Amino acid sequence: MNKPFKESDVTPEQVFFCSRRKLLKLLGISSAALSLPVTANAGIADWFGGSSSEPPLASPPRPIDFTSPAMWQAKLTLTPEQKVTGYNNFYEFGMDKADPAANARQFKTSPWNITIDGEVEHPMTLDMDDIFKKFPMEQRIYRMRCVEAWSMVVPWIGFSLASLLKMAAPTSNARYVAFQTLYDPQQMPGQQDGLNSAGLQYPYVEGCVLMKR
Repeated sequence: MNKPFKESDVTPEQVFFCSRRKLLKLLGISSAALSLPVTANAGIADWFGGSSSEPPLASPPRPIDFTSPAMWQAKLTLTPEQKVTGYNNFYEFGMDKADPAANARQFKTSPWNITIDGEVEHPMTLDMDDIFKKFPMEQRIYRMRCVEAWSMVVPWIGFSLASLLKMAAPTSNARYVAFQTLYDPQQMPGQQDGLNSAGLQYPYVEGCVLMKR
């Protein structure tokens, strides 16, 4: 259901950080690590709140036409784009926060096909041009909070998954939607043998439950 989230729907920061402290204690992490001087955490604080000496990222791709529905435009200060694109968890490109920005510069995103198959009445393969033609793009602004106790306010551009599912028409046997990532160790160094220190299995798969219709 496309119900918009209000800022009040998000877990309060004091609860979020308090819960994180309890979790770290359960994991056996010393409380001394939680009480480091402010300067010890200045890197993250400066990264999200102030200027940065990081080199500029590669030129962005061609602009995308999109609408900005008012119901999805949260009145929050956006995190600067350079900081959003330069501080990431994307283990296919490396374990360090700066690795994705550095290792994805030459990543080829064209041509790019997406296959929808399995328990659907209309299996299909779409390229990005097909997607832009069939699904109007819209911008939604969300606050993303990481379990590592940092957050970003990011404008996301895309379309509702419900629109794609409606086109594919899941059968009555369908219970889940699985999302399988690209497996390309040559382009994604984190997938190479010996470099996968996260211990993940590739291609990586995530999923969500289909509610009964």
